[in-house]
Amino acid sequence: MIRNIIQIVFRFLIVFIIVVCVSYIFFHFLLKQHNKNKKMNGLRQKIFGFLMELDDISIFAISVHCVCSIFLFYMYMNRATLGMLHLYTLIFLSFLFGICSKSIKNLLLTLGSNIAFYFSLISSKVLSNYLAEVQFVWYVLLGNFLLLFFIGLCIIYFFIRNINDVVSRTKYIRRYRNEEI
Repeated sequence: MIRNIIQIVFRFLIVFIIVVCVSYIFFHFLLKQHNKNKKMNGLRQKIFGFLMELDDISIFAISVHCVCSIFLFYMYMNRATLGMLHLYTLIFLSFLFGICSKSIKNLLLTLGSNIAFYFSLISSKVLSNYLAEVQFVWYVLLGNFLLLFFIGLCIIYFFIRNINDVVSRTKYIRRYRNEEI
């Protein structure tokens, strides 16, 4: 039993480290290795302009949050295999993002929202099992659909909000906002 849990945790840890390192390298080369003599295509220019002047910790925070959001969408699409290991992974990613974003507010909001997403996905799983095994009624199906729709919208909202919060902490953006006001 313990051996199986260790194997599962080890597989998740390997995949997590690989995905975070790849996304960090992607953002690092995209932002830090920019040659001003080269022309940039549209998408690269937009990403570069959005994430300009970030330090390495902020880039790592964005990478961790991207991994967390991908993990949430994985759980969103594959509700059949939700377990405690998924919850522990979400808590770990939330703490890592909160520490990297240097904000206790981000830590608490991300932790609370990810735990709420996990339990709402479990609720959706319970509703789906009720529809399949007990009785198929239209209002339970509608409630499950609305719950899943709301979860998807909230995941997208928190993704955009958290990245905006990390980006807006840079000196360049703060200076620009103060001049605008």
